[in-house]
Formats: sequence, structure tokens, C-alpha cells
Amino acid sequence: MISTVSFPNKQIGATFVTGLIFLVVLTLFGITAMKTAGMEERMSGNLRDRNLALQAAEMTLRYAEQHIRDNDPTTNTPNPIEGVIGFDTVCTNGFCYYGAGISAPGEPGNPGDPAWVTYCTPDCPISYVAGTVFNVDSVSYTAPALPTGLPAPTYIIEGIRKTPPGNSVRYYYRITVRALGAKQGTEVQLQEIFRP
Repeated sequence: MISTVSFPNKQIGATFVTGLIFLVVLTLFGITAMKTAGMEERMSGNLRDRNLALQAAEMTLRYAEQHIRDNDPTTNTPNPIEGVIGFDTVCTNGFCYYGAGISAPGEPGNPGDPAWVTYCTPDCPISYVAGTVFNVDSVSYTAPALPTGLPAPTYIIEGIRKTPPGNSVRYYYRITVRALGAKQGTEVQLQEIFRP
């Protein structure tokens, strides 16, 4: 007869140690997954805030275009724009004009800080006002409301006077818009050249 001898005392604790190792590994996986999910949530929140600021800036560009084009004398808020009347080098009331052959700060031929920082006085820029009604060629345009929590975007209008050879004077307007998001630090700036 063959007898088998077992040594149960030498096996005690091996399962426990293996189980603890698996628990540590699973805990690390769980912590990593939570951190990744939290980071992705912050990223998507920041992207949403930037998109809201971008949409507000786009709305303000359309608003500024209507401001320039408003040719109905019955509306005076804001005043319609004709030529470069009321425009000056310090951008009083958000209207900037540098004269013939003068480039704005930050442009080629005139290095310096971006225009928004350099020459905006306390009188500028112009603020977006929801509900403002513009009348262009007997068609009314009402500025839509901004998304909740967004500060009103602002803009400046730079007048550009051009006299092409053999033609009459033409006026162009460079619109620079600055919109902020609901979160601190979110900022969008847009710029376009507009000819009414």
C-alpha cells in the first residue's frame, strides 16, 4: 500500500496573496479609467465653451455688418455708417481710421502689438446688444439673444478708404470681434473685411 503525504501548511496564504495582487491591478485600472473619463469630460466642456464663444463672435460679425449697412434714417441706435465720418486714430466709439497709406498697429509695415491691445481707448469697443433692430432696404433685422451665461461680445470697425484708378472712392470696413466664453480664459477673436 502506497501512502501519500500532503503538506497543507505550506499552501496556506498563496491564494490570499494572488487575490491581493489581482485586486491591486483592478484598482489601478479603475483609477486610470476614472482619470481618463474626468479629463475627457473637461475637454468636452472646454470645447463646448469655445464653440459657444465662436458662435457669439459669428453673430457679432453679422451684427456689425448690419450696423454698417443700416441706411434707415429713422433708426439711430447704433448710428448708421457713411464713409469714414466719425472715425479717428484713437478709435473713439469703436470707429478707427488711420488715413491714406497708414497701416494699423500689428500690420505689415507697422509692427507692434495686436490692434485690440494697442489703440483701443476707454470709449471703445462697441458692444453687442441683443434685440437691436436694424433696417436695411426696408427689411428689419433683430439681433438674437446670446446663449445663457455668455458676456456680450464687443467689436471695433476700421474704416478703409480706397480710390481705384479711374473710379470713385470706395469704402471698406475691417471688423474685429472679441467674444468670451462662460469660463474664464475662453476667448475668440474674428476679423473680416466688409464692403456694403
